[in-house]
Amino acid sequence: MEKNLSKADIPVFENPHDHHEAIGFAHKSHIPNFDVFQIEDMGPSIRSCMPPYRQGFFQIGLLNYTGESKFNLNTHLLDFDGLPLWFVVPGQVVSWFRDKNISGFFVMFRREFLINSFPDLTHDFPFLKMTENSVMMLTKEEHESLNLDMERMHSVFKNPHPYQERMLEGMLGSLLFFCKAIYERHKTTENHLSRAQVIANQFEALVDKMYVDTKNVGDYAEELNITPNYLTTTIKRLTGKSAKDIIQERLLMESKSLLKYSGLDIAEIAYRLNFQEPTHFTRFFKNMSGTTPNKFRKM
Repeated sequence: MEKNLSKADIPVFENPHDHHEAIGFAHKSHIPNFDVFQIEDMGPSIRSCMPPYRQGFFQIGLLNYTGESKFNLNTHLLDFDGLPLWFVVPGQVVSWFRDKNISGFFVMFRREFLINSFPDLTHDFPFLKMTENSVMMLTKEEHESLNLDMERMHSVFKNPHPYQERMLEGMLGSLLFFCKAIYERHKTTENHLSRAQVIANQFEALVDKMYVDTKNVGDYAEELNITPNYLTTTIKRLTGKSAKDIIQERLLMESKSLLKYSGLDIAEIAYRLNFQEPTHFTRFFKNMSGTTPNKFRKM
């Protein structure tokens, strides 16, 4: 029987509380549409891994220690070397494996929390758009400053008083402006890239955004307003790989992640990755890796 992956097959957590319940985190924010907490406070009892899901809220992660943690965003394994600041926006597909010693801060908020201050949130803070890079590497000074800001925010959050919500709204706005300055520093570097490099970066961002839904090179070329041949030629010249190669490598990377870190069986993984039949997934995996999914899982 043929089965295609649709958005309905991936659970959606509309607010932080739904997310916390799903992972076994016994915490509930007393402020509507907002939450902030230290990651280490989640404790050892929460789930060690989560298969793909979507969320209806924004999330900012400032990580002090990641260990063996692995985070996938739109089936793209995020690079957490160095001092990462990362974002999840509504609609993106998230999955993760958590190192028990991971530490840092998570800030979660729905658009409604800032609606009075920033009616057009993604216009004021474009790094919160689906198409933007989800990870920014920080300097030591930037990391220390953001960590202090989040410590203050967390302290205010833990001590209710009549003006608490307004204070947190202002503190979050200030935090986002600091993130915007970091984003613009990264963008200044990107502005010096060649046309081919810009296309390559945009293609990679589109793969992250569209990966679950399409593996057709023509769909990415259409989004970039160029021909499939020009896209493949450009990517090949810069990377030595075709656009199709890059899409398949991403598919293989996510396949390996799900095989290693989720409890899904082979058929469930095949359908989640939009293969019409489990046998098609097994054939793809063996052609790409030289071994079968079952054998890889036992390694």
